[in-house]
Amino acid sequence: MRSARLLAGLLLVATIAAACGVAADDRAAVVLGAPVSTGTVDALASDEAFLQAVGGGLPGTGSVVPGDSARAALSFEIQRTAAEAELQRWGLSLDGSVVAEARASVEQQVPPGLGERSLEELASFVAATTALGNRLTSIDPSNEEDLRLLYDGAPSLWNRTCAAVIAVAEERSADVAALVGSGRRLEEVAGEVQESQLVFDPAEECVPTAQLPGELRERIEELVPGAPVGSATIESQAGPVTVFYRVDGRERLAFDDEATRDQLGTLVERFGASQSPPQAAGFWLNLILPDAVDVNPRYGRPVIGPSGTFEVAAPEGPVVELDVDLSQDRPQVQPPAPEGTGDGTTGGSDATTDGSGGAPVGPGPPVTQDPTATPTP
Repeated sequence: MRSARLLAGLLLVATIAAACGVAADDRAAVVLGAPVSTGTVDALASDEAFLQAVGGGLPGTGSVVPGDSARAALSFEIQRTAAEAELQRWGLSLDGSVVAEARASVEQQVPPGLGERSLEELASFVAATTALGNRLTSIDPSNEEDLRLLYDGAPSLWNRTCAAVIAVAEERSADVAALVGSGRRLEEVAGEVQESQLVFDPAEECVPTAQLPGELRERIEELVPGAPVGSATIESQAGPVTVFYRVDGRERLAFDDEATRDQLGTLVERFGASQSPPQAAGFWLNLILPDAVDVNPRYGRPVIGPSGTFEVAAPEGPVVELDVDLSQDRPQVQPPAPEGTGDGTTGGSDATTDGSGGAPVGPGPPVTQDPTATPTP
């Protein structure tokens, strides 16, 4: 396993270009073409019981809404909107009984005082993610129509950049620059300069372009294949890190490509291994949200956070390090228990309330993954 020290704060699962197409109007975000209103975000961010349920901050008072509370509410509402949009894309809809069951479950789990609007939003989310997760976990890997829906739902996974990237501590960047200037290839330099690391090797695989860190992605996208090596210094949680990069080519994986089919198969396996349907839905939403969201810049920037779930981070904040688990779900409200369990939990999840009527504990333990691995399915 490669050391993650140089990569702290460098690699993201999916840093999304913020604010594209979102004006400073009454839209807090646009998700798969559907607007999320600032009024909804303000209402949720002013509900203390709701914020406790989703792990948010303190509620707003009067006309003032704390930034962390607004971002927590917006993060939730983006996921809820995306889940409902995905349901429609998969040809599904929610009937009243499913929503009513979800509402009853939410009422049992959240602290007292939850507002009616917040209750409706939480119930809608629980119902939508449960239904979407049930559909994903039932996918037949031999069904071409289902596989095509998966392929079309996450387009950024198939746009790849074949690039060599070295990360090195800033104080050793001059050593790398000297070797590169003498004609040495990045792959060779990585083994000769201490505190340097070959982050991406085009001989191993081409990486999803959208899953490169934002600043690095922009520079790599501007670089013509075959052009001289470029470099940039990026602020990370471990301090400044200099990256050197070379682009060898770009590719778009077609639906029938062998590599595409392998990854689609991996996705189906991942859904089947989920502890519960909402967990499968959460994993899928984290994959598609990079293509799905534009955020009003006054709220912040959309990222996949350290816990492996989608969130809206503070504007101009530090880069988030890649130490994540894509299996986790953000909201901590659990769906109704399957018939016969009677314990308020779902298939394999050990989520329970805290025993005092407070916010429920989230899903079960995360799945360990290599923190330096390229974040593909």
